[in-house]
Amino acid sequence: MRRTFNFKDKSFAVYGLGITGKSVLKFLKKNKANEILAWDDRLTKNNKKLKRFKVNLNIVDYIIVSPGINIKKSRFKKLLFKNKKKIITDLDLFFLKNDVKKSIIITGTNGKSTTCSLIYHIFKKNKIKTKLAGNIGKPILNLKFLKNEIYVIEASSFQLEYSKFLKPYCAAILNISKDHLDWHGSKRKYIMSKIKIFNNQTKKDIAFLSDKRLKKIYEKKKFFW
Repeated sequence: MRRTFNFKDKSFAVYGLGITGKSVLKFLKKNKANEILAWDDRLTKNNKKLKRFKVNLNIVDYIIVSPGINIKKSRFKKLLFKNKKKIITDLDLFFLKNDVKKSIIITGTNGKSTTCSLIYHIFKKNKIKTKLAGNIGKPILNLKFLKNEIYVIEASSFQLEYSKFLKPYCAAILNISKDHLDWHGSKRKYIMSKIKIFNNQTKKDIAFLSDKRLKKIYEKKKFFW
């Protein structure tokens, strides 16, 4: 039986208040999280709030970093690397809150949005209840969860780098080419962030890999054993 995640017992720090960050804040308030701290680098004049946020990064249970933020270039770089195990994403919150059994998560260097849109369109045409979310369309936490719907989710390497609780029924890596290396540091690190999409799958789930190199890494990691 799936254990329910209790947000009321947990504290959160939200770093980045763009569209995703605002949706995370709204979600955490709605689920009555024990404590919520928030910071955006545009709030440079609020030194009191900055100090409080910085101090509490060592104390909170989870840190949600907006996808566009490169922690290597952040003013909180040392603290974020020290607390890297605490960093999660909005996608994680969605899976922690809901018993998501019907999900398709797509990643890859190119073609993510097109593939997700095509899958969504095919389901809609065939009157299969579905929602499109993630790095495409509405922030995932803005969606109302319904058990009988299929969630088609586009995931970027930035999101997968920190995600820990994703458990897609069907996961796919479309392709890998040199991209975002300034953010990840190397192609290997970029690939390893993508491969995390399979981390929580079981033998009952489906994995698609289009690249021979990825298949070798996948087989070495022995995800299901």
